Amino acid sequence: MKFFYIILFSLLISFTNYAQDISGDWTGELNFAGTSLVINFKIYKSEGKYQSLISSPAQNLSDLKTTSTSLADSLLTIDIETLRAKYKGKWSTKDTIAGNFIQNGMSLKLNLSRGNTKLERPQEPQPPFDYYVEDVVFTNAKDSIDLAGTLTLPKKEGEFPVVILISGTGPQDRNSTILRHKPFLLLAHELTQSGVGVFRFDERGVGESEGEFLKAELEDFITDVKSAYDFLKVRDDINSEKIGLLGHSIGGVVAPRLAVKEDISFLILLAAPGIDGDKMMLKQRADFLKIRGLNDTQVEQSNEIFENTFKFIRTSSATGKQFEVELIQFMKENYADVMMEKELKAIVEQVLSKEILGLLRNRPSQYLSLVDCPVLAIGGTNDFQVSSKENLEAIELAVKKGGNEKIEIKEFEGLNHLFQESETGDSAEYGTIEQTMSPEVLKYIKDWMMRTL
Repeated sequence: MKFFYIILFSLLISFTNYAQDISGDWTGELNFAGTSLVINFKIYKSEGKYQSLISSPAQNLSDLKTTSTSLADSLLTIDIETLRAKYKGKWSTKDTIAGNFIQNGMSLKLNLSRGNTKLERPQEPQPPFDYYVEDVVFTNAKDSIDLAGTLTLPKKEGEFPVVILISGTGPQDRNSTILRHKPFLLLAHELTQSGVGVFRFDERGVGESEGEFLKAELEDFITDVKSAYDFLKVRDDINSEKIGLLGHSIGGVVAPRLAVKEDISFLILLAAPGIDGDKMMLKQRADFLKIRGLNDTQVEQSNEIFENTFKFIRTSSATGKQFEVELIQFMKENYADVMMEKELKAIVEQVLSKEILGLLRNRPSQYLSLVDCPVLAIGGTNDFQVSSKENLEAIELAVKKGGNEKIEIKEFEGLNHLFQESETGDSAEYGTIEQTMSPEVLKYIKDWMMRTL
């Protein structure tokens, strides 16, 4: 009897320890519409109660504190009000939780196991660097703001050609960090090692730079880059006759528009718009919907609302608050019977952002035809944000129309908007791909620059 009691007591102690051992790192994989997404939870105790953090490396979500975490009868419940989501799972064994992730009314299977999945970024340069690195501050005198950046040069002494890197849509830091990728850091590293200096900076309102990003228009970003150009031009270690611009996505709008005003030595356009902005955004949306499984008829029907809205924006002469009022009125008169009010408001809010309005009204042929320096334009066949074929052809046509034959275009097979080797080009892949930028693209840029300079 005593022997049985000892065994039973040992089992109870073992079970008690197990019941208290849910604290730690847990990881699982969500699968939806052909894509997978890693979710990490860090569960811990604070003042005797469970708390947790959620991370999703591919979505650049890191250690977001959840609303509540509870464990009752082996049932784990985690509420994440910020994401309008919840996780419910059964702690079935010591190292396994079987459950579901619920968000916006959709429930997806998410089984967790002990551990923490971190995405690798094998191309990210690590110090010490065998070139000169200087963090600097320069001023946009027009708007009275200081902007911060990093200059890398092959050596501390000498006079070097330099390229200014201009990032794409949304507020970007000097490395153009997206989903833990740092493509501008990689570009700076590769180009500086090949003998060309690189200057990259935090956009206004980002990182160490002053200003307000959301209030800025396209012309403001152009003046920011011009300020960087003026800053570099007077430095003793810079060859002022060999300062070029490299723009990615919307940066490929800023770069040529500055090039027609200043003595820019060369242009490199990565996934840059070549067709009219409204047409590009409709194509972007159509490609996105097709990736999500919609057929041509469904895409056409879905795009009709946006096509008519973009036309209204393009033809309207109103500005400021009056434009907003007229746009809202247009949406209500035409689509109140097919869309909920909150959906109409969401569309209006989206297109009213200064950056989106600038893109919608963008007419690349008007400025590309005035560019007279050497131009390299690169695209990827899996880019659905700025489709490569149409835009590369339009860039070449516009540049040559202005009499400039120093234009080279290159389309890379299987590369997405970030110039990663990809399966589909879907933005959901960006974070899950370990590669930051195709080595083939990096080599092509370096070779072109060596030939050009």
